[in-house]
Amino acid sequence: MNQRIILTISCLAVFFEALDASVLNMAIPSMEQYFNFGPDAIQWVQTVYLLFYGGFVLLGGRLSDIKGRRTIYITGAALFGIASFAAGCAGNLGWLLAFRAMQGIGVAFAIPAAISIIINTFPEAADRNRAMGIFGAMAGTGFATGLAIGGLISAYWGWQWVFFINVPVIALAIVFAVLYVPADKPQEHPVSSDYKSGIMITLLMLAAAWMLHSLGNVGANPWMFLATVVGFLILGTIFIRRERVQPFPLMDFSIFKLHGTIAGNLGALLTGAAFVSYLFLLTLYLQQHLLFKPDMAGLLLLPFSIMSGLFGKFLLPYFFKRVGVVWVGIIGNIFMLLGFICFFFSYFGFFPLPVIVLGIFCTNTVGISMIFPSVTILSVQSAGPHQQGLASGVNGTSNSLGGGLGLSVIGLVIQLAPALHWDMHGVSLVVLMLIELAAIITLLIFQRKDAAMPHQQLA
Repeated sequence: MNQRIILTISCLAVFFEALDASVLNMAIPSMEQYFNFGPDAIQWVQTVYLLFYGGFVLLGGRLSDIKGRRTIYITGAALFGIASFAAGCAGNLGWLLAFRAMQGIGVAFAIPAAISIIINTFPEAADRNRAMGIFGAMAGTGFATGLAIGGLISAYWGWQWVFFINVPVIALAIVFAVLYVPADKPQEHPVSSDYKSGIMITLLMLAAAWMLHSLGNVGANPWMFLATVVGFLILGTIFIRRERVQPFPLMDFSIFKLHGTIAGNLGALLTGAAFVSYLFLLTLYLQQHLLFKPDMAGLLLLPFSIMSGLFGKFLLPYFFKRVGVVWVGIIGNIFMLLGFICFFFSYFGFFPLPVIVLGIFCTNTVGISMIFPSVTILSVQSAGPHQQGLASGVNGTSNSLGGGLGLSVIGLVIQLAPALHWDMHGVSLVVLMLIELAAIITLLIFQRKDAAMPHQQLA
């Protein structure tokens, strides 16, 4: 019984992390009106959250190894809850961005700690992998649920409640974590350099996203762009050299010698870029092209959220057992690609509503429910016990970096589309299809290199 409670507590962290990454998508039109900003500016509300999460998740993973997973889980959940309440109270876009950054830091601590809790709660490989499969499926369910309830909440209560809704559930998760998650003994390692390294990673990710976002308007301030590029290269060099000489580095580069870790992180990076960008485009398409009100868009997506949870719970373990971890990821990416193709045809008038519904099923129900668990397991299962927090942190960084960069690319397309006479949605969807093809090819390559990986049991 305690194992189930602990798994539920851990899954709450990833569910709300994923939900908060997607729930705002359906509230974007309401936020544009409230703050009087266009989609080019509002997309930074998503980007900042993803990049601060990605920048600090390595630190969260390392601290969960060093300070204790329960302590870091509770700390991260508390920070996330406080920031959620503050974000709902934000009176201008600047404060909202600041509190979104705090939310990102909170989940950056909670997610790797939750993964470490699961790994240590389920010592048997089959039970552990099944639990990790459920954990990963909850990420996909959170993404899909965020899309569904975001429209309903913003339509009836206002966009502020997409943040307020987090507070009571997170408070309950903290109480249950105190009661049921066993305390673990912290390791005695110095961590003073870790905080500086975490800040450096965040700055590098923000700079990379800003450079991509600014490519369409370099001529307006070329010296600022050049200075950012030079600063990015210098800071990146300093970070790599620093980590190589630290006795207890935040980023242990030896982890990238593991085939499974490389495959999982490349998959997380590419899928994060494609899926988060897809959510942004889907919101605009449903509300601005198909003229769905936020509540109707939410009701359209709600059944797919429910099916995503059921798929992850009942069918995913069967697929893991039958075809293995890597093939589950490959099949999931194929479904994701099919969903994008349906979106493309729907946008250009080929039976718009039924085709987009089919695309949402392929992407929100099947694709994401298969991809997230597989890339999470690939990233973590190859690491040793002392590197599990780090491995989960690297996976989180890859996923959120992909999401942030993907949104920046979409922002670039939005900027360039009028001058180049591009169709914004059409070009963006072609980009997403190419990213998914890259993800499929990447996993196929690693499938051939590591023949043992697909036969990991999850039953």
